This record gives sequence, C-alpha cells and structure tokens, in this order.
Amino acid sequence: MLRTVAGRRNDSELSDLERRDVFARQILQVTTVAPLANLVNVLSMCALLAYVVPPGHDEFRLIWGTAALLVVLNSVRVWIPRVILKDRYRPKHTTRYDYWALMLEVILLGLLVVILAAAMLPVIDSSRKLVLIATFAGVMGAGAVALSTVRSIAVVWILVHSIGLLAVILPKGTTEYTVLSYQLVVYTVTLVIGVVYLWASFRSRCLAEFAAAAERQTVSLLLDDFEGGTRDWLWDVDNTGTLSHTSIRLSQISGIAVSELRVLSLRGLLDRLEVGSTKSGRTALAVIDDHLERLMPFREVVVPVRAGGVDRWWSLSGQPRVTETSEFLGWRGVGSDVTEKYNYERRILRLAATDGLTGLPNRRTFGTELVAALGSLRPEEQVFVGILDLDNFKSVNDTLGHPVGDKLLISVAARLNRASAGVICARIGGDEFGLIVRESRERDGYAMLAHYLEALREPFYVNGNRIEIRASIGYASAPADSDDADTLVMSADLALYAAKSAGKNRVGRYSPALHIQASERASALQELGSAIEARQFELYYQPQVLAENGRVEGFEALLRWNHPVRGLLTPRHFIDVAEETGLIVPLGLQVLQMACTEAATWPESTYVTVNVSPAQLISTGFGERVLDALELSGLPSKRLQLEITETGTVDGLGVAELDRLRATGIAIALDDFGTGYSSFESLKKLPVDILKIDRSFITELREGDSAVVTSIVEVAKALGMQSLAEGVETAEQLRLLRGAGCELVQGYYISEPLPAAEVTEYLKGAQGKAQPTAVSCGVRRPCGWSRR
Repeated sequence: MLRTVAGRRNDSELSDLERRDVFARQILQVTTVAPLANLVNVLSMCALLAYVVPPGHDEFRLIWGTAALLVVLNSVRVWIPRVILKDRYRPKHTTRYDYWALMLEVILLGLLVVILAAAMLPVIDSSRKLVLIATFAGVMGAGAVALSTVRSIAVVWILVHSIGLLAVILPKGTTEYTVLSYQLVVYTVTLVIGVVYLWASFRSRCLAEFAAAAERQTVSLLLDDFEGGTRDWLWDVDNTGTLSHTSIRLSQISGIAVSELRVLSLRGLLDRLEVGSTKSGRTALAVIDDHLERLMPFREVVVPVRAGGVDRWWSLSGQPRVTETSEFLGWRGVGSDVTEKYNYERRILRLAATDGLTGLPNRRTFGTELVAALGSLRPEEQVFVGILDLDNFKSVNDTLGHPVGDKLLISVAARLNRASAGVICARIGGDEFGLIVRESRERDGYAMLAHYLEALREPFYVNGNRIEIRASIGYASAPADSDDADTLVMSADLALYAAKSAGKNRVGRYSPALHIQASERASALQELGSAIEARQFELYYQPQVLAENGRVEGFEALLRWNHPVRGLLTPRHFIDVAEETGLIVPLGLQVLQMACTEAATWPESTYVTVNVSPAQLISTGFGERVLDALELSGLPSKRLQLEITETGTVDGLGVAELDRLRATGIAIALDDFGTGYSSFESLKKLPVDILKIDRSFITELREGDSAVVTSIVEVAKALGMQSLAEGVETAEQLRLLRGAGCELVQGYYISEPLPAAEVTEYLKGAQGKAQPTAVSCGVRRPCGWSRR
C-alpha cells in the first residue's frame, strides 16, 4: 500500500517547477503547523520539569527550560506572520533557507529531549521514569506527525530522539531497559513508516491538485475556444444559484457586464433580459423553474430575450451537477442564440400556412381557423362560412393567358382582404376563396357576404387589360346548419353550386333542400344507362409523339359525352358516377370497340391507347372482351395499349389478367405514376411497358428542378419501360423533358384532343416534321379536357 501511494509518480517524472512547488508546499505546511506543535510540546515539557526534575536540580531546570523556550519562541516568531497575513504573506527567505532552519530547530529540540532523559533517568524514581518515558514517546510521535509533510525532517526528528534515548538506556544493562530499548526500536520503525505514508499522501494530494488545475486550465482554454468559434456559450451556477462561469461571450450576447453577471442567478439573468414580458417567455420560465426545483435536466427550452435593446431568441439546456454521494453542486448547461433558426422556422410555418400566389391564408389554415372559431363559439354568436368562386375565370386564362390570370387573382385577393377587416379570408382553390365571419345571432349573413360581391364590381386593370370580374358566394352557418367544419364547408359548396346554377354573381344560402350532388348522381345514373344504349359517346384522340423528333407514335382515346341538353361533356361530369354504379364496365367495352374500330383505319405503325378502370379490369370476361374487340375490328394486338392505374392492379386477379393480355402483344401503360400508391416495389410486379408521368409533375417542371421527372425516367429505363409525359403545354417543358431523357410526350403543346374525323388529316400534316415547335394540329378548340 505504501508503495502504491508513494510510487504513483517518481520525482524523475515531475518537472522542475512541480518539484519546487511540492517542496514549497511541504515547507509551508511544516512551518505553519510545527511551531504550534512545538509550543504545545514545550508546555508539556514544562509540566514534566515541574514534576520529574527532583529538588536540588533547579539550575538544570532553569537552563533546560530556557533553551527549549528560546527554540520554541523562534518557531513562534516565524509562525505568527504566516497566520496573521495568510495569503498576503511573502517570506523574506528562500524555501531552502526555511528548510535548513527547520532542520536545525528539530535537531536542537531532539537533543534537548535526549539531554533531559540522560540527566534525569539516573536520579528519579520509577513512577517519574514512567511519566518521563511516556512523555518522550508522545512528544516523539506528535512531532513526527506535525513534521510528516517533509519526510527528511520528520525522520531526523524520530532518529535524533530514538538514537539519543538508545544511547542513554542501553548502557544500563538491566532487563527492563533492554525491553524498553526493543520497544523503542519498534516504535521508531513504526513512526518512520507512518511518516513515509503521510508524506506520500500529502505529495499525492499536491500532484492531484496540479492535475486538476491543469485540467481546469485546459478546459477553460477549450471553453474559450468553443465560445469564441460558435454562437453558443456555457453557463454554470453553484449550489447557491449564482453564476459561477461568466464568459465574455455571454457578456457580449446579453449586453451585461461580466462583473454584473457574477452576482446574478440564472433566473436573475433571465429577469434582466425581460423573458417574462411575453406569454411564450412566461411559459418557458415555468418550464425552467419546474426543472430547477426538481433537479431534472432540461433541453433546448426556447426563451425570448431582449438583449441590448434587440429582441432575440435563446435556446437553453441544463444539467444538475451532483456528486456520487448525491451532494448537489449546482447546474451546468449551454445556451445558443437561435434567432436566425427560429425566424427561419417561423417563416417556413408562415409559408406553409399561406397561399404562395396571393399571400392569403391557404386551405389548410382556413380549416384550422374554422375549427378554432367553432370551438370557441359563444351562445350569442354564429359563424358564417362562405365559399366565393370567380365567375368565368377560365375565360381569362384562355384568352389572356395564365400570367394575366395569376395577376388578376392577386388583385382580387388584395381587394377581398381589404374588404374583410376582422374576417378570415383565404384562398382555398384556383379561383376559389373561403370566408369565415363571426357575428352575433341577429346579423344576416346574406347582406354581409354580398358586401364582397360589391367589392369586386370595380374593373381590374392587369397588364393594360380592363377586366370585369364577377363572383358567386355560397354560405352556411353554425350552429344553425352544422357544428362540424367539414360539413359546413360542404354545405357552403352546395350553396355555391346553386348560386352559379341560378345565374352566377349572387349569394346562395344553404338549405336542407340543396342536395345537388345526390340529385346529380341520380340523374347521371338514369341518363348514363340510356346514353350508353343510344351510343351518345364519342372518342377524341390526343397524339403521343417521340420527344426527340416529334414523330407520332400513337393516340390516347379520350371519352366525350354528347349530351342532348348539356352539350359535350368531359369525363369529370360522369365518370365517377359510372364507376360507382358499375356502368363503367359496359361503357368501357363500348369505348374499347370504338377505339379499335377507328384505329384500324390509321397507318399500321400507329397504336391507340384506351383507359381501363379498376372495375373493368376485374370484371368477369374482361380479357375475352378485349380480344373480341380486336378480332371484330381487325386491329392487330400490337397496336393496342391498355392504360391502367396502379390501384386497379393491386389485386392478384388484375395482374394475372394483364399478364395474359400482354402475352398476346398488347402493351400496358401505367397512368399517373408517382401520385398515388406508386412504389418501386409494386411497380416491379406489374406487367407494364410504358410509365406515364403525371401532368402535376410537368406543371411544376422548372429549370434546375427536374429531379422528380428525371427519377421517374430513370426508374422506367431501369425496368425496361418507356416513359411518357402527359400535360406538356410549353416549349420549355418539352425542352426539359428531352433533357431528362423522356421518350414520349403528349399535351396541348403537341396537340389538343382531336375528333376521330381529324386524326387522318393530322397524321398527314405531321409526316415529315423533324421536331414539334408549335401545336401540330394548328387549331386550338376549347373542348374542356381537364379531366381528359
């Protein structure tokens, strides 16, 4: 154990500075403690002189006592200024001088003790001998402990006493003195071992303090470097709550001097920074106070501060410092200025809640505000939900272009916003706006909402164009019509439809009698059946061309209903009802037969693509009907493509049917890839030849932002498929698609959907063209194919 304590670091491992520092601490310890111990020892000796020295030896008593007192007084002289001045004490002599002075003092005191023993043992009785020897042993041990920090001086103290006493008692030759000599040797060895242990322990403690100081210095340098190179800083409080680590970085960022920080607590600092002046600040303070009280760590608590007259946002994290014995030492943590990050996140949230074109709240925010308004509705209040839709806005886009249409929407939004003080006004669709009006039960919603129609009566001037725009509004109210947000919006939509059907430019109030959607479904159900029987449907064809050179590869068949009353209707007016009622199966068969028959008249290199619904695909005998249509029309199977959606082929039966048809030479195209359930894994199991890129990705295509399209094209190539982009409307989109490697394209930029009678003429005009640089058919007709 002694070896363990004493051998942790050899003197050769210490630097000169460390050796000098250890030696100085040893001398300081001895010169501080030893004089006081010696004084106590001399007082003990004085009592011994009074009892042990027999009468007739007064002269010896006087001389010996005076000599001992002089030595001790010299020690006291050295000791007094050290005690009084403490840290301010500056010695006049070197440490080495103090060492030798102390060594001389130790030797003199030891010799005085030996002289006392040599003079008194022969002349005193047994009881006095016992007191004398016991006192010598105590003085010898006490002095060894007091001097133990300087090993050499302590050992000299022990040896002077033991050797001197042995020299006095060994010549006596009696048994008792022989035993006493043996005990003295054992006692001496024990004291020497104890001194060495105490010396090693003191030395180890000094070295540990050196290491700790060096570590603190290193950590301090690292912390200074950390705080100097980042926007973060460290904070540290002691067990009284006062800041114990106050860096220049914290002073700079808080605007408080370091001297002031040193007397503040963490809570005091936050109070100085006016954290509690805002609601969010008070909430953050409550969280921090709770964790401080329960000694629980807290992490990244964001607090608003006012530092140097500027509003900032800080993030604070803290950890309690507790010893292994559960003694609380204080808190330590890190702070960060997160103002830029916080403002950026708030901007992102604001953008997520705002319509990018008009700056109004978007549909999501509209829904959130409506739920909040309904949740806080008081008994004397009502909430009106209005849906405002611009009348004939599509004609603005069609005649003046989308840029003008966008600017018009911005102007409309600004005017509505000005007219809606205290009202939530949001853009919830293309040319559709939502209104949330909170009013008393007595107010009439019609008059209030009509105010917004009046606000739009003044003409708008956009890019030199004078535009007269009108709108229709449908509205419902809570709690009269419903307490549910979705139901209210749906009811307002129904009222809007009624207002538009009644002639537009008016306000429509919801009533239970408005079941337009259900009525339309019933009407469509009744009319669709007879329309299929009367063959009121015809096909329009939109070319699909090679992106590289514009060569026509085929046409997609797009269904139109020649309604005897409503005119030419696109699928969006009836296809949902057809799918819901099952009429899609006979309607799809009719479409397939028409497409095959008409495509049989085209050049042999041209194919036709026919859309197949999920209901068709899983219907009984679908494959046979497809083959029958080919046989009846005489169209080769290689010139027919079936276009499916992924959701319609998830069922194993659908995949098997496609595999069987594909084996006959029919190609399979997957529509709207990337917008629904599409995944790479499911795509691999489908028998697909052509991968169609949804028009939503084409609309958003921008220079430097074509990663989605490029990825889909790469997926198609990796799986051995062709890629086809639909909804191409500009030359820029075509250029970017070419750059992405897309093989086939279709859309208004290539050609609008054509009646069957114009396909042959279109093919003649397209022959020999190198690249499509304009609308190939040369004619644009507003045939309403937004839902194809």
